[in-house]
Amino acid sequence: MDPYTTDLREREARHLVKRGLNRQLSGDLDAAARLYEDSLELHESAEAWCYLGWCHSFRGSLAKAVAHCRRAIALDPDFGNAYNDLGAYLVEVGRVAEAKRWFERAKQASRYETPQFPYLNLARLHISARCWTDALIELQAARLLAPGDERVDQLVAYVGHKLG
Repeated sequence: MDPYTTDLREREARHLVKRGLNRQLSGDLDAAARLYEDSLELHESAEAWCYLGWCHSFRGSLAKAVAHCRRAIALDPDFGNAYNDLGAYLVEVGRVAEAKRWFERAKQASRYETPQFPYLNLARLHISARCWTDALIELQAARLLAPGDERVDQLVAYVGHKLG
């Protein structure tokens, strides 16, 4: 395939992922999944695999969600969203120790749309274990990455109350 055609396919695939995200955020998981699948047919991307996994997680298909995140990571090891999402799915199935390792890897990813999320997820795990100081350390990092994120502020207040 010539480079021009490849570039067009990649651009159209990215456009389909954006449309899929919009559909997913509006609650239309079926349309979103179809758009991600169409995107993957044109050009594989970590984003399409990761977001398709997200759709499956909303439907309760955590095994598929995990598999799609692993595929995204294999395709683009710098895409942090896939590591964090994988960790979140593992928490849901009770594999907390394994999830922590994926959250730690998410922190190291160089390309991440919401870099505060693995810190928030680790903080929540520390909170559930009543490890308040460890939770606060994660939350301080999240606050630096996303000043003004209300979720961070709420958890900092909660942990501060527990420590106070």
